[in-house]
Amino acid sequence: MTCSHDELKDYYSALPDAYGYDALCKMDIPKELPGKTALDVACRRGKGIYKLAEQVGPTGRALGCEWRADMLERARAGEARAIEKCGFGQSNMEFFDVFPEELCKAVGEDCADFAYVNCVLNLFCNPAEALAQIRRALKPGGLLVCDTVLSSGPRNAAVVKQARALGNAVQAAPPRKDFMAWIASAGFDITSIGAFASSNVDPCADADGKATVATAESDEQVTFVATSIHVYKPDEIDRHRKKLMDDISKFR
Repeated sequence: MTCSHDELKDYYSALPDAYGYDALCKMDIPKELPGKTALDVACRRGKGIYKLAEQVGPTGRALGCEWRADMLERARAGEARAIEKCGFGQSNMEFFDVFPEELCKAVGEDCADFAYVNCVLNLFCNPAEALAQIRRALKPGGLLVCDTVLSSGPRNAAVVKQARALGNAVQAAPPRKDFMAWIASAGFDITSIGAFASSNVDPCADADGKATVATAESDEQVTFVATSIHVYKPDEIDRHRKKLMDDISKFR
């Protein structure tokens, strides 16, 4: 169900910024980015967008989207220094004040070659709608990398709701089945999905690994797994055939 702008505003204004797991900046960035357009959804203070700006180079574009005014201000404040560090003559970054579910208000359709969501998807007001907006912004064949947390089994809805209200991106994790449903409903090519670098994470730990993050009371017997999900927007490529041919070519 699509959320109205007022509903999004109410939700995000109440969402705390606890500097928990969603404050990490891991960024599994593909190497084929020079000259491309990269999109960072929920770019926070800009560390990730600075990395993307360097990777796409002076002929590429790095687009940062963020709804938190203080975060956006800090990201923009560091732009000049980041560009100077890269050695570019002018900035290749753009920043937008927009909710993830309303990317269409800031970012054009079929404009990005690469999109990144850093550990915060579980706290979005409507993750499925946000993913649909990201798919819309990607070019056909464009890649989404989503660093997120999934649970090892079904969740208690009340616990998840309370964890989201606390801003705990780990304890708010959905089961893999629900995440796959979000990806499918958003229109991504589920046959292209890949998962990498999985590891168990503690819902109490902050970005520095210290047990300082508030958690909802729970007796659930689940573990939380940090996973980097790679998935493509559909295009004309038969990915099953391409993968098979790539595998065969290694043995020739």
